[in-house]
Amino acid sequence: MNNEVIIVRCADYGPALAEALGRLLGLTGWLNTASLAGKRVLLKPNLLTDRTPDQAVTTHPELVRHVIRRFKAAGAQVTVGDSPASTANLRHVWEATGMAAVCAEEDVPLISFEQAGVKAFVLDGVAFSVARPVLDADLIINLPKVKSHSLTMLTAAVKNMYGAIPGYSKTTLHRLHPKPETFGRLIKTIWQVLPPTWTIADGIVGMEGQGPANGRPVRLGFLAAAENPFALDRALCGMLHIDVRRVPYLSAQSASEQASPVLCGDTVTVPSFEVPSGAHLLSLLPDWLVKRASSIVWVRPAFSEAACIGCGKCEKACPVHAIALTPAARRPVLDRALCISCSCCHEVCPKDAIRMTQSRILRLLKVFKGLD
Repeated sequence: MNNEVIIVRCADYGPALAEALGRLLGLTGWLNTASLAGKRVLLKPNLLTDRTPDQAVTTHPELVRHVIRRFKAAGAQVTVGDSPASTANLRHVWEATGMAAVCAEEDVPLISFEQAGVKAFVLDGVAFSVARPVLDADLIINLPKVKSHSLTMLTAAVKNMYGAIPGYSKTTLHRLHPKPETFGRLIKTIWQVLPPTWTIADGIVGMEGQGPANGRPVRLGFLAAAENPFALDRALCGMLHIDVRRVPYLSAQSASEQASPVLCGDTVTVPSFEVPSGAHLLSLLPDWLVKRASSIVWVRPAFSEAACIGCGKCEKACPVHAIALTPAARRPVLDRALCISCSCCHEVCPKDAIRMTQSRILRLLKVFKGLD
């Protein structure tokens, strides 16, 4: 597979964006072929939840707009689709993220993967289902937002296509594959059934800290493109000072798959990038110790009563029903014995009221391993 990763500087989502995207696509050569004419091209942004573009949780709608225009001009039949973490009010997600307006203005369909059927797969002992619009596309343009992630450390090119699994099927898979390394193998396996996919990563403004939904927007100043999503994420790890071994879907690759990315285009320097201390710390310990010493070895959500609004999204997102809202106070209560450290609640909290916390022994291990 082509390991070339192209990076161009881009300062903002205004006038600089069209020029930067044009330069990026020119370097890829993707639009220099007549083969796009008439092809079904699905744009897959990150539309995790109902946040506005300035919060840097979702792919910026102006990037999606310009990609739509470029591929329509090349003769492609363009659609946009995703499966947000919270599917209770899809219309609100589409509107808050700006995606509804962009798709209406550019006259392209906006597809909910939950409403379009699925195809089931069993590969490498892993069972999962993928939304039909993903499989029916001739080409996918993967449009991730570059963010930190409390379970996988980084969410970008590879992790964004976890959204090809519709609705609460994602929650079930979190329950079946709770540890970072098994979850990483799941994500890697999903890529085996996807159509040809080109990635354009939104790194103009990313998210650091308690990502993927409750971190801080951070100006990174670039767009990145690649045909190989694993090579792109390895390149991002280098730019963002992330140890590749701590990103489970990258560490799940075999030695023959771990070719170094070939960087082209601009040199972009990111002085610092904060990643969360989350469930990945459990991978530093053997399974038998994690299971037998659960009272002292754990990563769990902690709830802020001051910030919590009692919306219930965390309760609905929990794949093992470890969270319940108290009837009187409408505040979440965690059943520690059931918690699997998957961070699903943390992903969907709209008010930054959840932090993934570690037991003392894990905090000490982090210091010992030099992971601060």
